[in-house]
Amino acid sequence: MSKFNSLCYPQMGEEIAAWDKCSKYIIKIIAPKDICVAFHQYASDFYNAAHTIASFLLETNLADISKLDTYFFSLAFLYRHSIELNLKAIAFQTIITSNDRSNFVRDTFHNLEEILSELEGVSPSPRPNKEMDWLRKYFSDISKMDKESDSFRYPFHIIREDWFESRRFTIKRIFEKQTHIDLVKFANKFEAAYEILDKWYMKSQDAASEWKELAPVFIEEGGLYYGQAVVGYAYRRDDFYPYTFAYLETAGYLRQYMKEQIDLGNYDKVSGLFLPMCYLYRNCVELNLKTIWFEETGENLQKRCKIMMDRKHSIIGMWNIIKQYVEVCANTSNDTEYIKILENYCRQLHEVDSSSSKFRYPVQKNMEPHFKENRRFDFMHTGIFLEALNNALDGISTTLDVMNEYKAEMEYEYRSEMQANCDYY
Repeated sequence: MSKFNSLCYPQMGEEIAAWDKCSKYIIKIIAPKDICVAFHQYASDFYNAAHTIASFLLETNLADISKLDTYFFSLAFLYRHSIELNLKAIAFQTIITSNDRSNFVRDTFHNLEEILSELEGVSPSPRPNKEMDWLRKYFSDISKMDKESDSFRYPFHIIREDWFESRRFTIKRIFEKQTHIDLVKFANKFEAAYEILDKWYMKSQDAASEWKELAPVFIEEGGLYYGQAVVGYAYRRDDFYPYTFAYLETAGYLRQYMKEQIDLGNYDKVSGLFLPMCYLYRNCVELNLKTIWFEETGENLQKRCKIMMDRKHSIIGMWNIIKQYVEVCANTSNDTEYIKILENYCRQLHEVDSSSSKFRYPVQKNMEPHFKENRRFDFMHTGIFLEALNNALDGISTTLDVMNEYKAEMEYEYRSEMQANCDYY
């Protein structure tokens, strides 16, 4: 267990949004008055979360080498998402009406290359041509790998193939071979892109500088040994484990960092990290639920893929699917009661964020704010609540894994015995 995560598990009566006015860990979420400003603020928050984690990994002696391999996934998402948010903030400086903004989001979705192209059509960039040329090439290369902003949130894409009246699902893994990523260049390129966009948003006339020594290529291999992320090789749970570990660890690190800064009196350094922290925890819950469904239930691939496509990001939807398998682990009345508590935790998270967008964007697709009034949260309490839920789901996944291994061994021994009897006669 990492020093950033504690051995906490779901408890009866806990509420995700509970807070005590005497707590010094209270943060305030401000209901947006100007959507354009809100998108820029969210961009800054996600960028700062990514920069904080990258600094821990690459600029201190505290992180061990293994974290470079695992933190990569959540780090990549945080940086990438900050870019998407800033692009939309710039677009909404020109696109004013809610209907036009909704259409812009619908037409471009998460594709950075497409967002930039559409943006330049409605609001020609005041940035120097060389900067923009670098951005276009860089975003084009990102879109080859991560067009829909999901390559660093999930371990594979589910591909639906329709053949006449039949439908078949296949999976395509994001990294199909071992890849040694130069993490220093990887982070620096995102920071260079963010610098250009931020100057564009702020209407600054100053030239950006960070991009000049960097190739507009999304992923470069190589770099120093202590600055590489090695991805694409087998783990105990081949597909999901690196992602669940990354999201839980980085969420825990942000929570601990926020606590330390508050204890030092540096409130301004941490207030914007709350929503990125919540998203990291939330995505980990979704990944843990899908780990159980995809790797521990024994269902055939077609059914597993169909359910995951149907349930999308629904926490309670995935819980309802795996609940019958979870109940197999219950041996006592205490176990049954614990499962009820766990279900309550899942339901609470689902009610807060049913679509996996409330912690990522200031508004819904129709441009209605997610937070219509100011809200207070105790980031320590909310973080521990979400961490407890993840710990419980991981424990269930481990229990089912052990049960499945035992079952497989028993079946193997039975077949071997039957085969020996056949050979004897």
